Amino acid sequence: MKRVRVLTTLILLAGVVVLVANSSMAYPPFLAKAKKFGAKDCRFCHVKAEGGEPFAARGKWLISEKARRNADAVDPEWLADYQAAKSKK
Repeated sequence: MKRVRVLTTLILLAGVVVLVANSSMAYPPFLAKAKKFGAKDCRFCHVKAEGGEPFAARGKWLISEKARRNADAVDPEWLADYQAAKSKK
């Protein structure tokens, strides 16, 4: 019985660690890189302050750029091109 409790506790703890690590992985660096383009928080590209879906216009543009460039991941440095495209309108 004690072995089952320990195993269950370890599984739950591992799950919590994975969820916490997964939710914050890679996004703080995105925000840090996007700050030079005017980002103050995740709402620069996302509708919600905590990020994720849905995406704002800038976030949708980055996703379309990822597909257009056939890239494995979004690169916040692309925002330089977004600003240029925005000023042409």
